[in-house]
Amino acid sequence: MTKNLAVLLLLICLGCHTAKIKNEDYKFSSSTTELGSIGTSAVTYNKTMFSTKAFPQLENPIRLEIGIVPYNKKLNKIYNSKAKFNQNQQKIAYIDSLPVKPEVAIIKILDFAGLVKEINSDYNSTILQLLINNQSSKIVSSIAVNVSADEISKIKQADAFYLSNNQYKKYVISLYKSGKKTESITINPESVVAYQLSSFCWSVSERGNWYIADIVNEYSSCKGSTKSKISDKKKTKSLYDL
Repeated sequence: MTKNLAVLLLLICLGCHTAKIKNEDYKFSSSTTELGSIGTSAVTYNKTMFSTKAFPQLENPIRLEIGIVPYNKKLNKIYNSKAKFNQNQQKIAYIDSLPVKPEVAIIKILDFAGLVKEINSDYNSTILQLLINNQSSKIVSSIAVNVSADEISKIKQADAFYLSNNQYKKYVISLYKSGKKTESITINPESVVAYQLSSFCWSVSERGNWYIADIVNEYSSCKGSTKSKISDKKKTKSLYDL
């Protein structure tokens, strides 16, 4: 197989398992995905897989952005195809002829600077070492998720959203209105319709220790002096060693 043909087949595979949501590309996977989780992604000819490896500890809440969009025929077709590989996937009652369509929540990490600080902190030293050892790792930075009508109503009434730990390796979304917490929502991974990944950008301290400097869209380049890969394997120490 020639290199050009291999690239073409990969693009076709990606096209079969992605869709536009609010003019942005989202992936569809046969595996469950959770917002904020770290893992590795792989594409085969008939499915996309995301293998979850870790959940950073969040001592400080991370600001989110949440939007509500109508479900459509294309999303329904691809989402239903996931059920062939995932028997626990939640069903969405979608009928194209009905004027009122189901809605999905688009939840995105907004405060990447805060998330970078969390990952570089001492209490996430094992996470940082994991990223150093496996530099192909990605983080789930946005999800399209099927939530109840009651939860959608609560989201529409809120004006700020935060991701935090409510228990060990378990995240919760807190809703705020006028500076006061109003509700908490726990996302069921089986209700995730689609997701986006982001990549890590690296920088090195004066003592030769690598740390996460930025988080960017999966297909974006690292900016400035930050690097997508650690260039000197002999200096792969975490900030925990400083």
